[in-house]
Amino acid sequence: MNREKLLDLFVQHSDLLNMGNTDDAPSTEWIEKAESALSLTLPDDYKWFLGRFGGGDICGDEIYSIYCIPFEEAVGGDLVYQNTIANDYLNEGRLVVSNTDFGEEFYFDTRELKAIYVALGEEHKLYASNFIEFLYKRLMSYI
Repeated sequence: MNREKLLDLFVQHSDLLNMGNTDDAPSTEWIEKAESALSLTLPDDYKWFLGRFGGGDICGDEIYSIYCIPFEEAVGGDLVYQNTIANDYLNEGRLVVSNTDFGEEFYFDTRELKAIYVALGEEHKLYASNFIEFLYKRLMSYI
């Protein structure tokens, strides 16, 4: 799966998506602030998603983004807030990018920041080889 094919699928299944647009995208300065607060460099595919959509959700499951307000005020699906203030995910070696009402947590392993894993309770397993495949699989799970 590549970005262009993913965009085509997003157009075909727009009824399942609530994505922003480039007007909603965080600036480079906000992305750098988030990376500094997280003490890591975000993966390129995730930064592409932020630049293209700003954020959004697939069938109501929010993909965490950067809200462009001070992180301690940014409750909800702000990436920094969710991973450092509301939860202690970073100290557990995870950068969580989404969770579901079913208790699934989708995350990058902070040692590699490439593949996406899913945790359900105590079970952790590989979900997608990269962030683009993660978005594809999340969308396809509702089709």
